[in-house]
Amino acid sequence: MRRLGALLWLALVLLASGYLALRLHDGLGFRTDLLALLPREEQDPVLQRANDAVTKALGRRVLALVGHADRETARKAATTLGDALLATGQVERIGEGIDVDRLKRLGALYFPHRQSLLSDGDRALLAAGKGEEVATRALSQAFGFAGLVDAGLLRTDPFLLLPSFLTNLPFPLSRLTPDEGMLSVTENGTTWVLVSAVLAGEPFELDLQDRLVGAFDAAVRDMPDVTVKRLGAVFFAHAGSKTAITEASTLGTLSLVGTMLLVGLAFRRPGPLLHNLLALGVGMTVGLSGSLLLFGELHVAALLFGSSLIGVAVDYSLHYSASLFDPLSGSPSDRLRHVLPGIALGLVTTLIGYAALMLAPFPGLRQIAAFSIIGLVGAFLTVVLWLPSLDRARRLTHGALMLRAAAGLWSFWEERRWRGVRLVLVLGCVLAGAVGLARLSADDDVRRLQAVSAELRHEQDEIQRLIGATTAAQFLLVQAADDEAALRRQEDLAATLAGLKAKGSIAGYQMPAAFVPSARTQRENRALVATTLDGPLLAAQRASLGLPPAEPNKAPEGVLTLDDALAADSVPFLRELVLGPGLHVVALQGLSDPDAVRAAVAGTAGVRLVNPTADFSALLAKYRHRALLLTGLAGLLMLPVLMWRYGWRGGLWALLPPAAALILAPAVVGLMGQDFTFFHAMALVLILSIGVDYAVFCAESGVEQQPVTMLAVWLATLTTLLSFGLLAFSAVPAVHSFGVTMLVGISIAFLFAPLAARGTRHNEATNNARLL
Repeated sequence: MRRLGALLWLALVLLASGYLALRLHDGLGFRTDLLALLPREEQDPVLQRANDAVTKALGRRVLALVGHADRETARKAATTLGDALLATGQVERIGEGIDVDRLKRLGALYFPHRQSLLSDGDRALLAAGKGEEVATRALSQAFGFAGLVDAGLLRTDPFLLLPSFLTNLPFPLSRLTPDEGMLSVTENGTTWVLVSAVLAGEPFELDLQDRLVGAFDAAVRDMPDVTVKRLGAVFFAHAGSKTAITEASTLGTLSLVGTMLLVGLAFRRPGPLLHNLLALGVGMTVGLSGSLLLFGELHVAALLFGSSLIGVAVDYSLHYSASLFDPLSGSPSDRLRHVLPGIALGLVTTLIGYAALMLAPFPGLRQIAAFSIIGLVGAFLTVVLWLPSLDRARRLTHGALMLRAAAGLWSFWEERRWRGVRLVLVLGCVLAGAVGLARLSADDDVRRLQAVSAELRHEQDEIQRLIGATTAAQFLLVQAADDEAALRRQEDLAATLAGLKAKGSIAGYQMPAAFVPSARTQRENRALVATTLDGPLLAAQRASLGLPPAEPNKAPEGVLTLDDALAADSVPFLRELVLGPGLHVVALQGLSDPDAVRAAVAGTAGVRLVNPTADFSALLAKYRHRALLLTGLAGLLMLPVLMWRYGWRGGLWALLPPAAALILAPAVVGLMGQDFTFFHAMALVLILSIGVDYAVFCAESGVEQQPVTMLAVWLATLTTLLSFGLLAFSAVPAVHSFGVTMLVGISIAFLFAPLAARGTRHNEATNNARLL
């Protein structure tokens, strides 16, 4: 029967290997956006849609400032950089702003409706009966220097209302000015020219990152005399993905090499080393191929955490190999029969812990859990089905000193001479736990999820300062029955936003109603122009300009609609502000007081503040609590299994070591001065499952096998620390938090593991039969 199982498992492994090879040939798809680890918005699909649209629009935007003391040099370099980006094929379009060409296209859209469109200033003057001021301003512009004024415009718009409307549109790049087709700003003798682009794909696609950032860097290297500052999610994502992939390779290699050295030094024979590598290799292969089959693509975090599976998957083969030191070990089948109850129960309890990760609605964590579950089952089946057939080793006789050293921890917990030291250790742990937990504070800021390049952060701050804009994703979401109602709500909201701007709560805002006023406002504007300008002042104005009397008004009676503006595709950023009929975005710049904005719009129906960073952080806090509940649930699910095996007293003793680790690991985090995050909490789930493994191995050991068991537990702990513990050195804060907690928690679980043997009084043969 075992031979048949071995053949079936071989066929399945070959199938998984073939699938993995095919995927490697076609190119693996990896996600690099750490926000993809987070759950989707559960309650409000409209809010999720708005979040996705705004985040996508911001994420695809790339800005660069090219600076030089010589204006022409800066302009030429900016053109070269733009051409280099276009040549990659990863850019949808270059150029976005208020250059002269765009103003002309805007004029073509707005010109037929010029009598219905008024700037806020002109509307206020006309409403106050001060039409003369508008007329006088137009005359000064006509007879002064104004690039937009020509005879044709004056004939059709003698009060220059349309140019006033256009120049007062709330473009976000407020400090930049048109300069012969480019946007630029001058500061301290340096001319900075803007290069803007919109990506054709997602900024978190590795291929897009490599091509675009590579082309950008190459172009900058060819312009050594020019200063270039960059801004865009693609640059941050590229830096983060390189860090994650490099770490996955480095930490995985260190873990594998360390495990090989450890196994080689312990057993001093190639057989156990090859057996452990086989179990590990099969586990990683089926884990990766199974995850790709389930999800289609993997997150780099799953790859990074999956590389740490090395330290857990090797546990089963280590326990099998460690039985070679047992004087009572016989044939390979006897060795398997001896260790099978422990590794089987260890697998069950570990899978319960990983299954808890599957209950969290975090896509990335589900991938990690699936990778680990499939990989662990693969390693276990390899040990059970293959190793006895491949094992030709005789009992090892060289490890007497190593066995005595390994048994030292067991002696520490059993011998009376250590009673005083044990009491001091326990009291010290209780004191450390109390102080550490009292000092522990939570921090769920989503911005701490990934490492951010200090250089890129500095360049972002400089660009935002120079162009007078921010790239923050905070916005007001306006919902109404249709576009007209949404535009009216924005116009009613304008006074409130102006007040917030005056108080410094926001630096500025852009709303669709500023680009396309509601039909109600357009009709009111037309009436104001007719009663305060055309009626009393038009004849005199035309005479002052040397124009013939006005012809009958041929302006269309209809109004400009959002559909017209969107179809023309000439109003910058408008498409990003209109998500659908009646669903609009008011983009906020320089939001410094979210509470004040939220309070100011609280009484406005259909308007709410959306702050994705704060919302994601609140979501992390909620799921941090859920992670702790998952840990408790996993423990409760393990307890019946342990009690079934060891009785109620033995089950509680078996759960004591991981429970101590669950309490003391967060306490140590608090003593270290670190804030407790969601990823600290998720590490506790694995500490519980892996810690129970160690306790089960100790509980399954008879007195004669204690040294051998402790040697296996020592080796398992060291390999786990080589894998998960190394994550503590990651530059990615989320991974670092996870690694630190695992490093501390696994060490504590190992320290207390021999306590699991207390209270386990059972008939070994009966229990083995029950498990099998």
